Amino acid sequence: MSIENASAKTKNNAVEIKSIPIKSARISNSSIKEMKIQRASMTIERSMHSGPLPAPETLAMYEKICPGLADRIVSMAENQSSHRQEIEKIAVKSGARDSLCGIICGFLIGIATIIVGYLLGVKGHTVSSSIIGTGGIVGLVSVFVYGTRSRRKERENKSK
Repeated sequence: MSIENASAKTKNNAVEIKSIPIKSARISNSSIKEMKIQRASMTIERSMHSGPLPAPETLAMYEKICPGLADRIVSMAENQSSHRQEIEKIAVKSGARDSLCGIICGFLIGIATIIVGYLLGVKGHTVSSSIIGTGGIVGLVSVFVYGTRSRRKERENKSK
């Protein structure tokens, strides 16, 4: 003897009937006929929201629960946004300041080595003069080339 069991397939909404054998014959034919095959349906809805504020429906629910809460949440998000923008402004300004200080210090060091090289050459120390003067010029050129390449790579990475 067997009982027929129904299971639903979700892709095409067809119902598949499977036979399951039963070891005991205690179920009568009349009780089998009375069994009903039911089809259950379930819908799952998934939504996603991204941003500093909750979804409008969520804000409306917060407002229902506690009047004025939605305004406080929006005001909190606005304050946080202003704070973040101020921090970013400070970071950009300090980065520009540090870059300018680096350029000025590099220029002063380069000029100092060239002047020292010149003064050594005037005093008759030609070998040390040429080494120090050339080192200063090579140092300035290499820093300029390295800075240009690193800025170009940074711009390329940002554009990707």
